[in-house]
Amino acid sequence: MIIIGIFGSRGKSFVGDVLLEFFKKHKKNAYVIGTKDDSEESFFNLLRNSIDYIIIEISREDIINNKINKIKFDILIHTALEYEKESLIKSYQNLISNLKENGYIILNADSIQKIDYVCEKVYPITYGLNERTTVSASSIDDMNELCFSYCLQRSIVTINGKLVQPFEKPLKVKGKYQDVYYYLAALSTALCLDYEF
Repeated sequence: MIIIGIFGSRGKSFVGDVLLEFFKKHKKNAYVIGTKDDSEESFFNLLRNSIDYIIIEISREDIINNKINKIKFDILIHTALEYEKESLIKSYQNLISNLKENGYIILNADSIQKIDYVCEKVYPITYGLNERTTVSASSIDDMNELCFSYCLQRSIVTINGKLVQPFEKPLKVKGKYQDVYYYLAALSTALCLDYEF
């Protein structure tokens, strides 16, 4: 079972929905725990089931009330941080320390607020609309549907040890310009898990 956590000021549900749809398309059993659910209780109830992927949309309350401290994540996705209190930003470091060894932290490099994090045995992947990120997008157009090129700018190693070389792939999806960030996060997660798209 792979455990994926999504945190940030906005976009958690969008990324969770994209991942759920992606996994179902690939005939995998996946479940989303939303921000209104009791994350810890829902998570431990799901452990009895045969689920390939658990996606937890981590709320501020989950973090502030330490409701997910017992959960070890394979992948954490940071969607965006905008004008959060400094105490909450510091709490994200504790969340990042809940990553399993050799887990992935997928970070929005264009987020307004930054996280100072220390994670020695974690694989960071950055995404955004600049040339310094691991993953970027180009040729973005949202006239009729959202079209863009997903650009892996540096090699990454997947969860199963496969080396993925840089590539660019044009995509057509539902959404608007600002949704490119959420697709970059979700698709990068799929790529880390050895999926092609």
